[in-house]
Amino acid sequence: MVETKNSNNLLPISETLFIPLVARATETARDNPIISDEKSVEILKTINLDDKITDGGMISTLGILSRTKVIDDEVKRILSQDKNATIVNLGAGLDTRITRVDNGLLKWYDLDFPDVIKFRSQFFSENERIQTIPKSVLDTTWTEQIHFDKNSKVVIIAEGLLMYFSENDVSKILTLLAREFPRAHMFFDVVHSYFINKKISSTFLWGINNAKEIEKLHPAVELIQSWSAGNLLKERQPMILRLLNILPATKNRSQILHIQFKQ
Repeated sequence: MVETKNSNNLLPISETLFIPLVARATETARDNPIISDEKSVEILKTINLDDKITDGGMISTLGILSRTKVIDDEVKRILSQDKNATIVNLGAGLDTRITRVDNGLLKWYDLDFPDVIKFRSQFFSENERIQTIPKSVLDTTWTEQIHFDKNSKVVIIAEGLLMYFSENDVSKILTLLAREFPRAHMFFDVVHSYFINKKISSTFLWGINNAKEIEKLHPAVELIQSWSAGNLLKERQPMILRLLNILPATKNRSQILHIQFKQ
């Protein structure tokens, strides 16, 4: 018998972790899905969720699927270059990427608030390669628990995370990462500044107008590549949204960035 997991004791900000889970599980059930995520399907079957929590809306769902696909592909690409890479997953939530990209050799760290890590542990097991860190990303001591080969690549993922922090806190996070993980690659999504402090599905605190602005937050940050939401999954976007993509705030409503920290 499958045990029903309790999600009622999570902090309000942690509730955002269920929206991506539902999006991935729902997509997996479609014909010709953009991503296949059986782990999300498995998790969703064991928990009772309020529809009001999990209904992110069409635009949010497209954004989740876009960033999931792009980051999956980029992590796999880096792993094809360095099978022993270390992956640091900030704000892990109920992310299931490890089940889609694990090559049996990488090291993987999932970091999130203690209550989230406790809830996550009901669905994922740790081993010598895959470990969890129950701390806030703003608690600078978490980096002490990351062990990596200086000759191997380090990849940092911050999916659906940084827009919930102030620009000052984002700058602090990048400063910490640049210091502790020189040459590391980082993948994360950002929202357009137009949506800051507007109550949409969530209240975002930080955003940028164009991808190059990220380099202003720290001198070690180098933008490698960016992907705009308006250019991704066009075949799934309704006509009105495709027409509105002529507006920068709509086209760049969400962007996925690949940066590298210069040594």
